[in-house]
Amino acid sequence: MKKHTLILTFILLSTSLFALDIKLTSMEAAFTQTVTNDKNNTLLYSGYMYAKEPYKTFWHYKKPFEKSLYISGDKITIVQPDLEQAIVKTLDENINILAILRSAQKMKNGHYLARYNENRYEIVLEKKMIKSIHYKTPFDHQVVITFTDPKVNQVIDNQIFKAQIPDDFDIISE
Repeated sequence: MKKHTLILTFILLSTSLFALDIKLTSMEAAFTQTVTNDKNNTLLYSGYMYAKEPYKTFWHYKKPFEKSLYISGDKITIVQPDLEQAIVKTLDENINILAILRSAQKMKNGHYLARYNENRYEIVLEKKMIKSIHYKTPFDHQVVITFTDPKVNQVIDNQIFKAQIPDDFDIISE
């Protein structure tokens, strides 16, 4: 999957927790992310995430390799221990994810539909919690992110959202 698509995916996920009719100020959960390409090859990622208003998110991928993503406003930092590097980027796309998700239309049985740039996002709620998000990327990848054991509206320390970059890592600014 191309880096641009990954960044869009992380932005969508990081802000998707504060829309629809759910009153969330924070959320932490384990997650699995399944990405299937047009040849039916599948990658499975897993880890945990923290999100907090306003627009702070930390994703820690444990499998298939370790990677951490810190998103705060329009900044994203990707820390990749296997490569001993961190990528720091200002997001240059004007993506109003909150408006997109607020415009999601309820379909049935806890399913909502949102559209953005000709893409379709299905959000599944279970007991007023976001259970999963399904969408197709511009590169025809099918993505399903499933959240488990969510904890909502807990106090989350802001230190969690500050990138932890070891001193000996290369830092790539884009």
